[in-house]
Amino acid sequence: MDVLPDLQTLRLCSLLASTAFAMVFLAFWQARRAELFWLHWAGSSLLYAGLMVGFSRVEHAAAVALLYALLAGTNILIISGVRAFDGRPAFRAWMLMPILATGLGFGLPAWLVPEPALAGTVSRIGGTALLASSSALAGATLAFEPQAQPSRGRRIAGFAILGYQPSYALAIVAEVSGWSEPNMAALLPMLSDQVLLGIMSLGLLAMPGERAQGALRDAALRDALTGAWNRAGLAARARLPAPDAAVILIDVDHFKAINDRHGHAAGDAVLVALVARIGALLPGPADTVARLGGDEFAVVLHGTTRPAAHRLAGEIRLAARRAAETPAWTVSLGVAMAEGADLAGALARADAALYAAKAAGRDRAA
Repeated sequence: MDVLPDLQTLRLCSLLASTAFAMVFLAFWQARRAELFWLHWAGSSLLYAGLMVGFSRVEHAAAVALLYALLAGTNILIISGVRAFDGRPAFRAWMLMPILATGLGFGLPAWLVPEPALAGTVSRIGGTALLASSSALAGATLAFEPQAQPSRGRRIAGFAILGYQPSYALAIVAEVSGWSEPNMAALLPMLSDQVLLGIMSLGLLAMPGERAQGALRDAALRDALTGAWNRAGLAARARLPAPDAAVILIDVDHFKAINDRHGHAAGDAVLVALVARIGALLPGPADTVARLGGDEFAVVLHGTTRPAAHRLAGEIRLAARRAAETPAWTVSLGVAMAEGADLAGALARADAALYAAKAAGRDRAA
């Protein structure tokens, strides 16, 4: 067993790494005080560093059980930080359960099992299993919980936490088989720590950067006034699987006259109202509205039919006429079904239909 590192040395390494990452988390929080998730992750790292000191100095069964309960708490602080990052309430009552269960798992055998050696074995087996459960909960939350914007850093952190599970399982096997020297329940997770702790922390650090990059990409693909996608956003999002896709082109009638008569602010309000009404009428989450320029907009529908697309165009036209918070305005619309996955061709046919609607008197769909 001489090839195995000393447990105290491993704890010292984990203490130094945890403290370093805690300082990084706190530095980011210092720069962005509103982002409280940094404090949760810093608290998890600082608590973990403190526990490394505690485990090297505490031997009383009750104190050790408390340390293991707090060790489960480091996993819960990671979860609470992720919840805060997502804009959800950070803490929930159920989060106390893994902490209490782990503490009881390590502490109860000392009172319930009369033979000290057997009590120690039962304590390490049951407590390690419960500690593994809290770790698995944190890892699964990061790796598999549905996200509005998928994050590679979040998945990396989650899988790093899940990577501790084999060491916990081997530690339990070692305890069941009577392998008492060295203390595998402590040694194996500490060995995993030397690789996985850094990977987990780097994954957490990557999450805010990924979100900021996503926001920048999203801003580059959206129209600043209306929030609709712009041409680049339409090209990135729109897919036209034939033959059940349609394109609706929409143009505000006499838009220049609205600007001249009521001012450009009123014209902007008309465009914003139009996008809001279209968004409320879109039938599916994959359907898209984009501003092509000026007062011209495109709607791309998926899984639709010609009658359904024409019916939606009629609903958009009627919704425009009912707008009460802006000057009176109407729209003309052109509807075209997709012919293959050719967005440009569908837009061209819808544009021809739009001009036909204008030529026929405006305030209609063609």
